[in-house]
Amino acid sequence: MRTKVLLTDGWRYGVTEAPKGNELPLLPEIMESVCVPHVWNVENPGQVGCRVYQRHLRAEEIAGERVFLEFCAVAGVCRVWLNGQYIGEHRGGYSCFRFELTEALNGGDNLLTVTADNYKYQDICPLGGDFNNYGGIYREVSLISTGKNHFDLLYYGSSGLEIETRADGLVKANVHVVGEGKIIYRLLDGETTAAQAEATPEESAVQLQLDNPHLWNGKDDPYLYTLRAELVVNGVSEDCVSLRCGFRDCRVDADKGFFLNGEHLKLNGVAKHQDWDRMGSAPTREQLDTDMELIREVGANALRLSHYQHPDYFYDLCDENGLLVWAEIPMLGMPDGNEAIIENAKQQMTEMILQNKHHPSIFCWGIQNEIAMLGESLEMYRKTEEINAHTKALDPSRPTTAANLFSVPFNSELCFIPDILGYNVYFGWYHHEMEDYDSFLDSFHSQNPQVPLCVSEYGVDGSPDLHSAAPKRKDYSEEFQALFHETVYPKLRDRDFVWGSFVWNMFDFGSFARNEGGCQGQNRKGLATFDRKIKKDAFYYYKANWSRDSFVHIGGRRFARRCGEETCVKVYSNQKSVQLFADGADLGTLSGCAPVFTFEHVPLHLGENRLKAVSGSCIDEITLIGVTEAEPSYIYVDPNPEYNVKNWFTQEESSDKLFDPDCWSVLDPMRELLADPRVLAMLEKEVPVLAADFEFAKSAPVSLLKIFNLRRKEFTEDFVKEINRKLGTIKKPK
Repeated sequence: MRTKVLLTDGWRYGVTEAPKGNELPLLPEIMESVCVPHVWNVENPGQVGCRVYQRHLRAEEIAGERVFLEFCAVAGVCRVWLNGQYIGEHRGGYSCFRFELTEALNGGDNLLTVTADNYKYQDICPLGGDFNNYGGIYREVSLISTGKNHFDLLYYGSSGLEIETRADGLVKANVHVVGEGKIIYRLLDGETTAAQAEATPEESAVQLQLDNPHLWNGKDDPYLYTLRAELVVNGVSEDCVSLRCGFRDCRVDADKGFFLNGEHLKLNGVAKHQDWDRMGSAPTREQLDTDMELIREVGANALRLSHYQHPDYFYDLCDENGLLVWAEIPMLGMPDGNEAIIENAKQQMTEMILQNKHHPSIFCWGIQNEIAMLGESLEMYRKTEEINAHTKALDPSRPTTAANLFSVPFNSELCFIPDILGYNVYFGWYHHEMEDYDSFLDSFHSQNPQVPLCVSEYGVDGSPDLHSAAPKRKDYSEEFQALFHETVYPKLRDRDFVWGSFVWNMFDFGSFARNEGGCQGQNRKGLATFDRKIKKDAFYYYKANWSRDSFVHIGGRRFARRCGEETCVKVYSNQKSVQLFADGADLGTLSGCAPVFTFEHVPLHLGENRLKAVSGSCIDEITLIGVTEAEPSYIYVDPNPEYNVKNWFTQEESSDKLFDPDCWSVLDPMRELLADPRVLAMLEKEVPVLAADFEFAKSAPVSLLKIFNLRRKEFTEDFVKEINRKLGTIKKPK
């Protein structure tokens, strides 16, 4: 039988160059002792490079005829040597993979050398992304020993056991075996064998039928079975693998939405990255448990595990807690002429599906996210079709999905390739207005009534340190984040044809290139902070919508210092009515307002003001401090504010004069501007510093104004207005 030993301690680590070919890496003069999992660029996640790890394998850790090294994930490119002999390479930073060490082992000391290389390669997904590119051996490493007959440990990092279940109790099982032996399958309901079958390695695929299966029914009843495959030779068990599984049926209707086991279920989802503050991409299992506890508390029933394969332990947690999971590969860029990136995407999809398709929580496979950021092409459609077909061949039982950028036209081929579709929409934050969700969703459904649609990302940045009594876009206040979700979520909730939505994001996460709202290196769209210590007001808004646990929560507790004779107080609750007290005085009861009970004109005096919200046995209390002047630390002052074209409108210069629809302007998309040789020549002359960006911008859907805003430290507003004036002298082609 197999044994498995975690290789946690005993590692030495240092800086090296990426090895050439199969050559051993150069070892630094000084190597420090570390434990694995290990992330070397937590403090500077923008840093890329190659790191070398070494460890001696102890004799007692090697217990079988055949020995395998298992990595649950290594950032980027991993190469392995044993006793100086090259073992192999893996390209892709999020999946499990293994190497066999048997032939390279000797009878004495064995020295293992591993390089972890997080350089950006053009043939490895992702090519980019708004999240950190961590480095190191950041998930568990194990040594697995087996006999000569065993389930194939080299089959795409999987267990060697494949399972497909149906809601009627049918189980299709298949194994990949090295050696010989009879396979005995047992479907276990707890400790009881509910069904059994036998096969040989040559005919390893079997079907088991369970009558009246207990269905896995999401959060209401996440019931799990276990399928065990045992390899038996001459009556002796030589290897055994077990996977948990469940019976359920998922279906998506373009008009009516999502159905689980025949019952309609609106998917109320959040999205999640894997990293934690000060831990990078290597959170502990206890921290992953905390993530699940918070997701359960907010009441979500669905989870988009973005934008790559997550640790298997977390998929297990989703199975156990009844969450429906969108799992995806890191396909975030698909430039023309790069066939290698498609092969790597298919490799990562193969690994993700074969390692995880037994999880009943996973209801769809994501094939791409915002690949049209730089425009679309016929080649992009062909490649996306190729990935989609590859995914369907690996697992025909689940639908494929994709997340389109908001600017993808409704008649784009990208809308029709996957089985079900999502759009990432940030109206009211980066562009457009919050009210535009209505027309966007209705127009898409009207034009494509056959396409099942969800909103795969939506949200705004909110800082628990910034506050406003009159919140507005881009003030980064906790109050605007709450207002945004209060305004937008009902638009998604109340449309049956929107089969689900996924808040971006459940937690703040690392993004080293960002510097917004006074915070360096984080995307702060989370409902909770990067360290999971603060649940923002928007968290409680969704808890009031989704959770069955009775509660009241007074919003604005971090907006403690307030001025004026009165203030507005919001209470989030899933109760029918809420009563508010101020310093013991009854301010009245509001009914039928759930999930947001807004108490206007709450009296405020200098010093402490004690507020208490009550609904039955649910009570929450906060203290506000009345002050004479607004607290300056609550207000974000952008050192480089975006150019606001509304300020350009005067009686002398109307919108029509500044932006003549028959002429070019800074509001036009770069790809249209640069297609006009007259505009290209003018911009090359007037803005040569942007010339290096023109190839990128030729296919970009963003406007010239957006480009100027992204680099606004380099240009004055008067300069941008002058460029707009010169563009206005060039008539658009008929």
